[in-house]
Amino acid sequence: MFKSFVLFWLLVSASIADVVKPALVEISIYPDKKVKVVIDLSLEAVMTGIGTQYKKTTDAPNSTEYDELRALAPDVLRQNFKDFEGEFLNNIQFTVNNQAQVLQLENIFIDIVGYKKRPRKTQLTYTTQLSEWPKTLAWQYDKASGDSALRYQIFKKNEYKWSQWQWLRSGKPSGVIDINHPEPISTLQRLTQFMNIGFDHVIPLGWDHILFIIGMALSSLLWRKLLLLVTTFTLAHTLTLGLAMLGIVKIPPSIIEPLIAFSIAYVAAENLFLNQSIKRKSSIVFFFGLIHGLGFATMLKAFEMTDDNFATTLIGFNVGVELAQIMIVLSVILVLLVLRKLRLDYRKLAVIPVSITIALIGVWWGIERII
Repeated sequence: MFKSFVLFWLLVSASIADVVKPALVEISIYPDKKVKVVIDLSLEAVMTGIGTQYKKTTDAPNSTEYDELRALAPDVLRQNFKDFEGEFLNNIQFTVNNQAQVLQLENIFIDIVGYKKRPRKTQLTYTTQLSEWPKTLAWQYDKASGDSALRYQIFKKNEYKWSQWQWLRSGKPSGVIDINHPEPISTLQRLTQFMNIGFDHVIPLGWDHILFIIGMALSSLLWRKLLLLVTTFTLAHTLTLGLAMLGIVKIPPSIIEPLIAFSIAYVAAENLFLNQSIKRKSSIVFFFGLIHGLGFATMLKAFEMTDDNFATTLIGFNVGVELAQIMIVLSVILVLLVLRKLRLDYRKLAVIPVSITIALIGVWWGIERII
């Protein structure tokens, strides 16, 4: 019982932390030689030196300072950023035609405080005026902030001219980009890129999904039942992910997030009862999978897929998610099989206490996300 209590509070401490999200950088070049750079980031993380090398803000030494900034009203945080902006720009390298550019802040959008256990959206819009038409550009984000994704366009009204996303790990520079003759990204490269994004979204960033899969995997050691449950969940979240990305289904996160939390609690609580109906459980898992798919879509929408890469992006992301889910399921099964091999009561030692812990966390999250 004491171990369950400790495990519960360890996981709760993880639940009250924001994940550290990478920055999304969009560079637009206009006919009048004006260049606009839009950076979508977690401003609180940047201002406290918390980069993507930390999977959760609580892992960082400045987590308390981060929480203080996260609680500030947008106008107050905007004022705080003015004192920090010089340092922020000093850690960014942006060149056009091999010449360093001086960026001027045009606009700063900071979302409402909202739900404090999720990163707040901030968009910084910078501009610079060129004297000659750009041929090349290069970008390097703050190394301390870690990962970022970059794309660019030569702006034409009513036309989609965005390049493919370039994923830059650990502050890696983009290299010199020939904007008139961009290096094409193959289908395989894009597939691999979004497989990595999908995997990372579950392990280690997706505590919601990790706990749901653990709760589901604890329900049985029979591989046919587990295969049915995992397949059902996959089909369901793939369906709503696709529909949400197409704009057919639109449900706000304020509804989806609490439902995801309560789905975790329900699936885990069911493990406390023997002789569960696999048909009923698979139906429930399918329903919850529909909800989780909408949760996945919230993150993936930031990448704004086009018609020509929609299928590749969606497939790559889903494959990454499935690989992460399979890893979680196999890890749970391995632990249970080891306990059974040792002739220990794996249900008493693992299934029941872990399920109770997960169920309590799910309820905790659900209530917290409502209030």
